[in-house]
Amino acid sequence: MIPEEVIENVRNQTNILDVISSFVQLKKSGSNYFGLCPFQAEKTPSFSVSEDKQIFHCFSCGRGGNVFKFLMDLQGISFPDSVVKVADMQGIQLSDKYLENNNNHVNSPNRNLIDLHEDAKKLYHHILINTEMGEQALEYLKNRGLSDDTIEHYQLGFAPQQKILEEFFKQKKISYDLLRKSGLFIEDADGNLKDRFFDRIMFPITDTNGSVVAFSGRVFDQNNQAKYLNSPETEIFNKRKVLFNFSNAKDEIRKQHSVILFEGFMDVISAFQSNVKNGIASMGTSLTKEQIYQIKRHTKNLYICYDGDIPGQNAIDRALKLLQGSQLDLGVIKMPKGIDPDEYRKQYGEDKFFNYVDSAKESPVSFEMQYLKLNRNLDNEKDLTSYISDVLKVVAKMSKPIEREIYLNQLTEQFNIDKNILIKQLDEIDAFEHTNSVTTSTNRESLSKLVNNKRLISKVENAERMLLYRMLHDHNIWIQIMGIDGFNFVHEKYQMLFLLAQGYFAEHDEFNISEFTDFIKEDNLQKLMIDIEVSNVLGTSSVKEIDDYVNIIMNQAPIDIKLKSKKDEFKEATRLGDIDRQTQLAIEIIKLKKKQQLIDKD
Repeated sequence: MIPEEVIENVRNQTNILDVISSFVQLKKSGSNYFGLCPFQAEKTPSFSVSEDKQIFHCFSCGRGGNVFKFLMDLQGISFPDSVVKVADMQGIQLSDKYLENNNNHVNSPNRNLIDLHEDAKKLYHHILINTEMGEQALEYLKNRGLSDDTIEHYQLGFAPQQKILEEFFKQKKISYDLLRKSGLFIEDADGNLKDRFFDRIMFPITDTNGSVVAFSGRVFDQNNQAKYLNSPETEIFNKRKVLFNFSNAKDEIRKQHSVILFEGFMDVISAFQSNVKNGIASMGTSLTKEQIYQIKRHTKNLYICYDGDIPGQNAIDRALKLLQGSQLDLGVIKMPKGIDPDEYRKQYGEDKFFNYVDSAKESPVSFEMQYLKLNRNLDNEKDLTSYISDVLKVVAKMSKPIEREIYLNQLTEQFNIDKNILIKQLDEIDAFEHTNSVTTSTNRESLSKLVNNKRLISKVENAERMLLYRMLHDHNIWIQIMGIDGFNFVHEKYQMLFLLAQGYFAEHDEFNISEFTDFIKEDNLQKLMIDIEVSNVLGTSSVKEIDDYVNIIMNQAPIDIKLKSKKDEFKEATRLGDIDRQTQLAIEIIKLKKKQQLIDKD
């Protein structure tokens, strides 16, 4: 275990904003910072970070806590691991004994699988760089213009024809069951394992933390095999959630305020070697909602840079349609006809590639206006009419009047068409879209009201929340409540926080929410405490306010509970037809209501 004084030292030297900003794009609003929740998908930022209080809180999913809790929830690591991780991120030196005992992810159930992939990566890389078996593959990569530094940076490797991986792990005494689950092997009908990858250049695939969780193997000679072979999905690899190079690129993405989506791994690597370091690629499929959300957490600007051939242009069009409504600001980097990014770098050099990527950016509308011309003869009246109609549908989705004006002027000048005719047709498209959106908007408002109504809390619980907040932040109030004989909170969760606070104040003179959350071990209580802390509690308390809360908790609440119980009994007596019991309960209910009214008057 790491001593408390070491933990406090790490906490006191850390700004939670610096740590969370490595994972979430944050913008200041008022006194706090907001971004998209890293724990669930959402369209509107509800994830909040308080630099003053050194806590985070999501108003949507309810998660919250200090900097250690953030990493525990995000990366599935233990508390000691999170302390070590924060210290490492902040450059805080810790004793070797803490580092040895608390390796990151050491308590994770998937750590063994990740270690297996890390070892496989090192073996494949060694074979590529240092053995005769890897000479041809290494020569192939260098002929494609990859430098030694790039090969080293991406830890590229080679899986030879020989069956080496199983024997390698046998020597390390890795269990058969773990090897089966790894995805690195294929199991035959008799239960024998053989290497999944052979005679392929190996691209390690990492998760957002930089841990190797899968591989993609690429053939480098001419044969009938598929060009790329990816690891199957395992306990640590879900291709819907993983983006190639994201762990390497995320810092640059935040720095550049944009990300470039390439079509293939080699395009990403070529871009990196050309100093374009904010490039990523999906796992051979269209972007998934999980991948899109991961991008949105780090930037709002996405550029698509696919191949310059017809299939590449079709893929850009599909991607733009897929990303509509994603709330990302989209753009296209259109490669010259018939050339992919990797080929462009090889033909023209890295400096020209860097400059081209920077200068060839265009809007989705500009791309669509060119794309819609494909397979159309615009000298033909029918093709021209359908082309203009399709372009106007694209323009209709633009919300800024000045952008609409620009593209309408382009159509007018290019085809010598009366602008008023274009405006009229655009208005008709707008009217149609508006009619279809009214019902959807109404349904959303109803759903929003329903969700908000569910968040209402009772008078008693509100009194408990407010009193607990005041007690924690004003020690005079704490002493006052502690002096009330027989005081207890009504609900168990608030009573538990009260008891934990007593233990906290036995060791601390002042309340610090970031420190206090470490006293709370149950997740539900941590969430509740953070929710209370971020409530909009205004100004300082008054004597009357505190007296009112105590009165509600100690006097009104017991009567409310009894009244509810009697009403439930009355309903049951009515159902059973027990007239005598109904009469008796009715009298008790009336007495309780009178007592309730007297307390309310006081």
